[in-house]
Amino acid sequence: MPRYMNLLTDYAFKYVFGSEKHKQVLIKFLNTILEGKEKIVDVTFRDKEQLPVEEEGKRMVFDIYCTTDTDSHIIVEMQVRVPPTFADRAIAYCSHGVLNQIRKGDKYKYEKVYGIYIMGSHLAYHAPRLIRKISFMDEDTKELFSDRMHLVFLDLKCMHRRTFQECRNNVERYLFLVKNMENMKGKEKEYPMFDDLFDAAAIADLAEDQYIAYSQSRLKLEDDREALEYEVAQERSKALTEGRAEGIKEGERNLLSSIISHLKSQGSTLQQIAATIGRPESEIAPLF
Repeated sequence: MPRYMNLLTDYAFKYVFGSEKHKQVLIKFLNTILEGKEKIVDVTFRDKEQLPVEEEGKRMVFDIYCTTDTDSHIIVEMQVRVPPTFADRAIAYCSHGVLNQIRKGDKYKYEKVYGIYIMGSHLAYHAPRLIRKISFMDEDTKELFSDRMHLVFLDLKCMHRRTFQECRNNVERYLFLVKNMENMKGKEKEYPMFDDLFDAAAIADLAEDQYIAYSQSRLKLEDDREALEYEVAQERSKALTEGRAEGIKEGERNLLSSIISHLKSQGSTLQQIAATIGRPESEIAPLF
């Protein structure tokens, strides 16, 4: 039996990174990922369910939503299966964090908003990259246009380190553990800064109801993986079938073209060739 929870499960991720009990785990993680943009000492967890700004707007539910001791707003999302529209969703989440700060008469004063998105698969329409940081830049000069909104995409599928020791920095080490915590045998003695993460993920410390909730979340993750593998297999089978059919059609076309060329070289007219092979003249003409 594993010693640690699988942090890709919805329950474990929120329990380890989004609970008051393990607040220091989140603070260390954020300071590492943001790499100096913020020096976070404390966070306050906010309601994860955000009501729409407009009466008929879309309700948003975040995995983790907190404010820092410097009043910055931070949204953290785990998305194992990344839909093609995920980049747009990420922008919408951060925009919601901005709009929820603005009150009548504020003259658009608001604090920084960070969106940190941990993904189990690649971001659609973009080259795969372990870490992708997005901010508002001047297209010509590349100067920062505004520091009010930042998005960080972390692609776990690009985490190719086979062992914890192969990781080159603490960002990679965090991502390695998020992806592989369930397979870890114990703490890493040379890196005590991760001890609280290991402690928070320990299955042995869960109460009975917490273990049941985690087990259900773990089963759902496995079901989702099997469903995804089935979808991929179906798409691959469909592509192969269509490829074979296209290949057959192309082969038939090449054969027909050869026959037409041979008959044409013998002096046969379009009408005669059509009659000989039993095909309409309209089908023969493009190859004649």
